[in-house]
Amino acid sequence: MPAHLNHEEFFASLTSLLNTTSQKARGSVYLTQKPFPSTDSTDSQQQQQPPAILIRATDGNTSAPNPKTKASKTPGKATPSKKVKLSTVVSPEELEAFYARYAEVCKAGMTGLKKRDRKKKNAKGKAAGKVQKA
Repeated sequence: MPAHLNHEEFFASLTSLLNTTSQKARGSVYLTQKPFPSTDSTDSQQQQQPPAILIRATDGNTSAPNPKTKASKTPGKATPSKKVKLSTVVSPEELEAFYARYAEVCKAGMTGLKKRDRKKKNAKGKAAGKVQKA
């Protein structure tokens, strides 16, 4: 697994990932965060100080084949790109400044998003609900 990026590299990579995903017709960016306990301190110090936070970002690409598609490759179809994985560790002291910048980057990356079209879903639901009894 690659090493964690520093904050500036993470923000630059996340910005480019959000831009490339929004320029495509489809795509997703998954953002996750979880506690990252340090292994070098004693147990009593870990309980007093909040743990660092591990922030991850990835696109939806996987190298695993899709079981719903045919096994034969189409000659004109491009091969899927590799999965992009980004991660960084944020210490509790840097958390507020990091989240302020993180929110700015995420908001800027969401400008190209379109609202979901719910009309098709509602039309299907209404049509199914109008079944006449004989």
